[in-house]
Amino acid sequence: MSDTKSGFLRETAQLAGAVYRAMRVTFVNLMRKPVTVHYPDKPRVYPDRYRGLLALTYHPDTGEENCIGCRLCEFVCPPQVIQVEMLKAEGRNYAKAFTLELYACEFCELCVQVCPTDAIIMMKSFDMATADRRELLLDKDRLHQIGEQFEASWATGNRLRDMQAPPKKPVAEKAASPAADAGGEA
Repeated sequence: MSDTKSGFLRETAQLAGAVYRAMRVTFVNLMRKPVTVHYPDKPRVYPDRYRGLLALTYHPDTGEENCIGCRLCEFVCPPQVIQVEMLKAEGRNYAKAFTLELYACEFCELCVQVCPTDAIIMMKSFDMATADRRELLLDKDRLHQIGEQFEASWATGNRLRDMQAPPKKPVAEKAASPAADAGGEA
């Protein structure tokens, strides 16, 4: 009988301690000043490495679209939300159609990393709130519009690949190495 009574008292003490800790946290947060972001009125400042919406880009010098319709982004996409149709033309290929189902996108950035021309990039924004899922089915024109509307993120495919490549030897060491080896052999 005493074991049952001591077990009951131990469990009651544990329960009272848990309630006390929870109420203490609640009371401390009740006295704090609320942190509110007045989003539509004040634009939110994003961190430097923030990556949000996907967009298509144009070449800055020629004004042509960068997408060559290689379909690498379509093949690497885990949820398979990208569809690309290639248009073969003289000189270079283009994407005849490019669609992205943004509502099912995982934002994994694999499509950005494999793009050889940096045609698809991530933007520093998430401003695509809507009540209709059909508005999140983006075609090529809408993706280009997003690319012109928002600031691009720091991470493009070529910049990410350059970060992953092994460091290159400085030019001075390359030039000095053959001369030093020739002098040492003689």
